[in-house]
Amino acid sequence: MSSFNLLASQTVLLIVDMQDKIFASVDRGEDILQTLSKLVKGFQLLNLPILLSEQYPQGLGQTVGSLQTQLGQSYRPWIKSTFSCLDDPDFFNYVISFPYQQWVVVGIEAHICVLQTVKGLLKAGKQVVVLNDAITSRSIYDFSTAIAEMRDAGARISCAETVLFELLKDSKHPQFKPISELIKTRCGC
Repeated sequence: MSSFNLLASQTVLLIVDMQDKIFASVDRGEDILQTLSKLVKGFQLLNLPILLSEQYPQGLGQTVGSLQTQLGQSYRPWIKSTFSCLDDPDFFNYVISFPYQQWVVVGIEAHICVLQTVKGLLKAGKQVVVLNDAITSRSIYDFSTAIAEMRDAGARISCAETVLFELLKDSKHPQFKPISELIKTRCGC
């Protein structure tokens, strides 16, 4: 089991393939989207980097509209055809040169693109946290299998609220109150 604490100076959020046509068929989609909204807002409040990928957007559509809107100017997806983001040579080279060692991974589908991306990040020597309340698949069976496989591969499994407070470290942090309020809201929008 992987045990480490996230450091804001080392942490990046990677949103994998939260695209219209895939999203329409996943389990717990609206819950995942609400959690992602809070997570993105939290990372924005902490001024931490957010990356996202899109798998073959010509066929699967772009990132869901509400997430695009929330990301605003930072909506610049990595377009890929590979299931793992790390199997895309340009993304791989970016990850290797990016000065962040800790990756929080969310998105869809848990058992395909998320799983393969997590394995790629681990193989590249990164520390990975997968948020079980911010990933999903079309089937709960595929989701649960992916969680087990990612944990077995060395990823830490956590949830959005844990990660946000871990990044804060202290109730004296200037963003403690806004993030606490964000967590309490029904929707992070």
